[in-house]
Amino acid sequence: MENNKKIFWICSYPKSGNTWVRLILSGLFFTNDGIINNFELLNKIPKFDVESNFEFIKKVSKEDYLKIFNKKEYDEESLLAYSKYWIEAQKRKEIIDGNFSFFKTHNARVKINSNIYTNSESSLGFIYISRDPRDVVVSYSDHIKKNINFTVDFLLNGQIMGKEKERKIMPEILLNWGDNYSSWKKFNDVPNLFIKYEDLLNQTDHEIEKICDFFNKNYNIKISNKNKKIENIVNTTKFENLKENEKKYGFNESPKSQIFFRVGKHKQWEKKLNKKEVKNIEAKFSNIMKELNYI
Repeated sequence: MENNKKIFWICSYPKSGNTWVRLILSGLFFTNDGIINNFELLNKIPKFDVESNFEFIKKVSKEDYLKIFNKKEYDEESLLAYSKYWIEAQKRKEIIDGNFSFFKTHNARVKINSNIYTNSESSLGFIYISRDPRDVVVSYSDHIKKNINFTVDFLLNGQIMGKEKERKIMPEILLNWGDNYSSWKKFNDVPNLFIKYEDLLNQTDHEIEKICDFFNKNYNIKISNKNKKIENIVNTTKFENLKENEKKYGFNESPKSQIFFRVGKHKQWEKKLNKKEVKNIEAKFSNIMKELNYI
């Protein structure tokens, strides 16, 4: 492990398994036995794009601070000002817990003017989770309570998530589904691991082994009690168990009065999307979907 304090990202397009991977990493790094009884461990891998990580701007530039925070929703002016502070925010020692910290994001590794979302100076590495975009549409449509047609358009054309200010969350520039994936795929300056939601469903233990091997190979981090942890993580993060825990304890990352852990299956799109919707998605993302064996 490098001595410099840096960030390790868990990144994905929304509704692609980011929370599941965070739970897996929480079990590997922050428990002795891999048992996940509730969602409190997710606080160890928080969202990066929140207001508290950017409050320092007020001391640096009151003008930029007002551009960013003094409006009801984020617009082009506020995004331009905000992007100037991405890297600086990531370098601040206050956000690092120990030698490095995990952070979640849905942001594409986008560039605004000369401002890149993250780089090798602040990033130690990342895991990117992909999911069949046809299933993403179904899950995200339910999540944001918009119809399928709206959500297909959202996926195809690229949007800003969190444009309207709420829950003290900063905007995330998603781009479209394919560009989100490609933006991180091009980030070869740091170690990275790409995994698929579908593989996590079909062979959870194998994918967790891959994660363990990734940290061992690139950072010389060996997971203690690995076999037992993997066994317990597989069992306690089964979708039925996560749904049950959400019923018991709630989940503060779910939209208001909505269920976060909804179905957790793949190929839902076969019964939910019409031929035109499927055709539009496959035409737009043909190359990447072929690369990922989705078509």
